[in-house]
Amino acid sequence: MTDGSKRPYADRMRIWGVILVFVVACGDGSGSDWTSAQGAPSVLAAIDVWAFSPTDVWVVDGSSSIQRYDGEGWSVLDSGSNGGLRCIFALSPTEVWLCSGGDLLFYDGATFEPMNVSQPTGLSGLTDVWASSANDVWAVGDDAIVAHYDGNSWGRTIAGSPFKSSIWGSGPSDVYALSTFDLVHYDGSTWTEIDLDAGAGDGQVWGTSASDVWVMTDSSELSHFDGAQWQTIDTFDFVGDLSAVWGPSPDDLWAVGSAGAIAHYDGNSWRQVAHQQIGAPYLRLFLAVHGTSSTDVWAVGQQLGEGGSTGLIYHYQP
Repeated sequence: MTDGSKRPYADRMRIWGVILVFVVACGDGSGSDWTSAQGAPSVLAAIDVWAFSPTDVWVVDGSSSIQRYDGEGWSVLDSGSNGGLRCIFALSPTEVWLCSGGDLLFYDGATFEPMNVSQPTGLSGLTDVWASSANDVWAVGDDAIVAHYDGNSWGRTIAGSPFKSSIWGSGPSDVYALSTFDLVHYDGSTWTEIDLDAGAGDGQVWGTSASDVWVMTDSSELSHFDGAQWQTIDTFDFVGDLSAVWGPSPDDLWAVGSAGAIAHYDGNSWRQVAHQQIGAPYLRLFLAVHGTSSTDVWAVGQQLGEGGSTGLIYHYQP
């Protein structure tokens, strides 16, 4: 999950590819303002999404191509990558990074340039990338390694445990990395482990500022940092668990996850607005969420069950 991003796709497939569950809940939980995007491309899975504007939305599906929406229809943008694309982060439409195996692809608005991260750092299986500028780029993957680019070369630090799913920061001296087993924080000089009552897990760390940070771990407990302390928030009454989050402001957040779960935060509490239909013979799994405003939000993922795997590309327009 990337800024809008999400648990490592391969990990989720290992889990959900074996276990198919049926949801039992009261009501079908359909969110009427969330609908399948009209004319969306047919893909096996939609893994990550980035909305630059209402007329420029990118979706990656594990292939070397990007599914691109221009406000009216969809087209394919070929990255030229030798591997599949797994994550995306952007500072602008001309400063875009995408994960592809041991490489990051940098897009300048016209061409894709591969940046080999694996060879200089040893980091493999990139899962997420975050940057505060072109001279401050961070990447994580299957290892305990956190890779950093200073504008000239890549360096590495061992921080926390392996199987990192997400990295995010509010600035160069305030960076978080989440793994299956821990959350670590960088203060500009040192990485330290943060003890969360809710624990860590495969999901996403993301925030709107240094005093508004969320950790979604695909469980019924969320963690929130207000700049002074961490708080545990439970969502036991939700159908499904939340694993990815994005929003335009601290009091207007959207989170998505398993069983088609979609929830909204108004600054005081989380409210579930959608989940998959009762007793449905499939598993609906949202992997990432991103948008441009409170009235233009995208959620992507996949549905497992009847007919195999089908990509999900949903759009919120109230």
